[in-house]
Amino acid sequence: MKKELYLIWAVILIGTAPLKSKSIVDERVLEPAIIEILYERRMVTDTLQIDTDYRIDYLTYCAGKNISVFYDDKYKSYDSLMAKSPEYVKTYLNDMLNGGKMLKEIGETENETIFINYPAGKVTNHTRHSLCNWIYEEEWRKPIWEITDSTTTIGEYECLLATSNYCGRLWYAWFTPEIPIPGGPWKLSGLPGLILKANDVKGHYQYSAVHIKLNPGKQIEYFNYVSRIKTDRNTSLKNKRKFLQENVKNLILSSGAYGINSNIKFDKVDKSKPLPHKNYDFEETDYPHD
Repeated sequence: MKKELYLIWAVILIGTAPLKSKSIVDERVLEPAIIEILYERRMVTDTLQIDTDYRIDYLTYCAGKNISVFYDDKYKSYDSLMAKSPEYVKTYLNDMLNGGKMLKEIGETENETIFINYPAGKVTNHTRHSLCNWIYEEEWRKPIWEITDSTTTIGEYECLLATSNYCGRLWYAWFTPEIPIPGGPWKLSGLPGLILKANDVKGHYQYSAVHIKLNPGKQIEYFNYVSRIKTDRNTSLKNKRKFLQENVKNLILSSGAYGINSNIKFDKVDKSKPLPHKNYDFEETDYPHD
């Protein structure tokens, strides 16, 4: 019983649910990549303690002439292996029952993937929250930038500063015309040069390019490895925000997810206690806040 209970909790905590979600393999080559960049993202997880309560992620931006994708390569590899390799699934489940080293590593990866201008004029978002995998399309809203006279050098590149009020935050972006690719981290794009650093005015999100590879010799792909539920941007963000403030034990009990039945008991469930790290919001804040 303890092993069964631990298995259920491990699946919940990493937010992937291999026991519930149907694995699929959907890989589509779209166009050749012209650049690949690894960005470090510093995300504050408690806005009341911005200097001490944060997490660091390393995320990949890969762009072609028309389409780009922003994702966590480790999470992509994990999802791909779970869908393609039964042996990997067995190894993963065994790991969860014997210490959870893989569980911890996977649980620390970013599970959102963003496909920009795919389909044309749209942004396709893959995300994971509320114990489910989601997909939604939205109009590709490009930031409207004001380029300033401020300059700096980042690595070997001369950069200019631009600002934009975008999706509810004021963003500062340092871009270099020396790499005339109008892209950057997350959904930040549209400048006459690559964005090497960006942050919102409050310092809740900071992006820095740590590795740049021109003509990386790979293809831009659309990829997906789990069944997903269609939703829309506002609903997804609102529900994700709500989920962050839910008590996970209570949510599992009320949902009946993962085959939990009356034979499995959670002792001393505190239905009023929220999850930690609720004092923050997403990169985009212009969605309904109930």
